[in-house]
Amino acid sequence: MTFPKRVVLKNVPASTTRACQLLVFQVKGVGTHVLHTAASPYNFLMKRPLLSTQGFINHHRKMFFRLMALGLLLYLFLVPSPWSFSKMAVLSAQFAGTLLIFIGIIGRVLAIISIGGHKDSKVMQTELYSICRNPLYFSSFLMAIGVGLLSGRLDFTLLVMAGYLAIFYPMMLNEAKYLRDTFEDFADYESRVPLFFPNPTLWKERAHIEIRFRLVKRTLLDASLALLVVPIMLLFRAYFG
Repeated sequence: MTFPKRVVLKNVPASTTRACQLLVFQVKGVGTHVLHTAASPYNFLMKRPLLSTQGFINHHRKMFFRLMALGLLLYLFLVPSPWSFSKMAVLSAQFAGTLLIFIGIIGRVLAIISIGGHKDSKVMQTELYSICRNPLYFSSFLMAIGVGLLSGRLDFTLLVMAGYLAIFYPMMLNEAKYLRDTFEDFADYESRVPLFFPNPTLWKERAHIEIRFRLVKRTLLDASLALLVVPIMLLFRAYFG
């Protein structure tokens, strides 16, 4: 027996719409599915295998990220820097790196606030998503650059940037294809808003936002782990120069 991945219910009363959010469907041996209602932006998610439908690199992104991190650490410890800079230049780079990490954390939190309670149910087109289609990835990119700058090595910083883009740029393209096939309004949004680098002149905002506090808290805690890199990289620089 096969089931559609999405079932759309039209002309559903508000009371029934709310009740649909509480339904639990468990079909043994069948893939996971989504129940949508035309009267509500909410959807019912049953462990939908989104990543597995968006390409190999998306499905195995954690593995690729760990391999990249391991490779970068080995490079940092085993390969000497081809360039040398003054102490003031290194300190300036480390200050800029710390600042970028904080900006990246704030960016990720604001992006999650923009999503609110509409994750996976609609194409967000306001706040940070009005100037960039992937503000979460861009914020993480700033954090990655910050980590590179903390090392005080230009070669390592460039390698971090290249490694990040090598993994996440194909992921963004795969996700764009998925959204293009899933949401009718994505094509227009895609034509107006840049994929990765923000365009502040496109800024739009709503008067009211629904906030999922648990999601915001988790994002803040996860992103804040990057702050642990600051003392680690400073110690590394102090001992290994």
